[in-house]
Amino acid sequence: MHASSRARELRERAYRALLARRSLSSFFNSLTQQYVNVYVVELGFSERDVGVIGSAASFLAALPSALMSLLADLRSRRSAYLIGILLEAISPLAYFIDGGIHWLVLAGTLGVVSFFGLRGVENILIADTVKGSRRAFAIGLANSLSILASILAPLIAAHIVSAMGGISAEGIRPLFMLQFLGLAVASLPALLAVRDVRVIGGVGLWGSVASSLELLRLNPWLRRWILLESLGGYVFSMSMPFQMIYAVRVKGADEFTVGYMGLALNLGTIASSPLVGRLADRIGRVKTILLLRPLYYASVLMLVLAPAREYLIAAWLVRGVFFSSAAAFQTLALELVPYEYRGRWSAVRSFIAMLARSPAPLVGGYLYALVAPEAPFILAIIVDLTLRVPLIHSMPETLNRREYLSAFKEPVKRHPLSQ
Repeated sequence: MHASSRARELRERAYRALLARRSLSSFFNSLTQQYVNVYVVELGFSERDVGVIGSAASFLAALPSALMSLLADLRSRRSAYLIGILLEAISPLAYFIDGGIHWLVLAGTLGVVSFFGLRGVENILIADTVKGSRRAFAIGLANSLSILASILAPLIAAHIVSAMGGISAEGIRPLFMLQFLGLAVASLPALLAVRDVRVIGGVGLWGSVASSLELLRLNPWLRRWILLESLGGYVFSMSMPFQMIYAVRVKGADEFTVGYMGLALNLGTIASSPLVGRLADRIGRVKTILLLRPLYYASVLMLVLAPAREYLIAAWLVRGVFFSSAAAFQTLALELVPYEYRGRWSAVRSFIAMLARSPAPLVGGYLYALVAPEAPFILAIIVDLTLRVPLIHSMPETLNRREYLSAFKEPVKRHPLSQ
């Protein structure tokens, strides 16, 4: 009984530390989130250069992201998490130090590693600390608290940019130093409280790779999920790098419009995330993801058709509500495999998907520059609606763990632990 209480206490403390760290880091990351690609073009690079940098960053980040997830399975969740935190902090420092192409690629690569690798390990840690029936809600709550902490960050960033002379390279650059210093402070809760809450390990690197490939062979829906994430690059990675460039250069948004767009995004997500998380725990992850999908298409069309700046803000409010479905998406991705395979599953899917989607920013850059600025946004809707939605619909539901795991085929015999 004492050991059980102690384990529960460690899980609760780890979960609170994860919430604190995600919330603090979200605030400081949100300071620059709207400005990164605008900063690149203000340095004198073209939209096609933005695509080249994005594609190079995605390609170079594939292996480090996969290794981070493998480390979480083979050695220690905490060690992988701390490495990810370090790399995340270096990214804004690289943006601040120099505006040369090599520094921009380095900063972009580390940013992609932290987004896919670090966020993946963080979600694994959150999943480790809560029961299966509460996972979507727990991840949704973590997302909501992080957005609550960062809700005013876009407006604060807008005032800083305005005070530094408006939207320009020199006006945006100080945000990166502030982000770096803030991420260093945000790391303290993780350093002090996050621990490995379950025993892992027992398999080597090559054994892990072999079991990962065997998982894909035995469970065909896992292969479909990797295809789904790969195609996601030709929705989000192809269009999102150019959204703020489009808003500023085509729609005439200034720093305060950009700030209010970020605020609206945060408000939409924070208002809907707990409700959407509970919905995913009630009706299922797949149904919830599909239910909110039309909101993404609406937000894109509102961006393209916006006759005034106010419509851009409304579009980002709708986009924020759509983003609340991320908790259901993340939960489903983790629950497609049992506990002990989560790290290597994250590794193999991120590695394959990131390599497959690495050309997407380059494609988006050429579409933006040579076809029409709206082209990557319209193509993103077509790809998602015609290719990704059918794949999402084909996924098995994981809400009933006993039923799902009875159909899941494992490459090796495992001890029947509670998931």
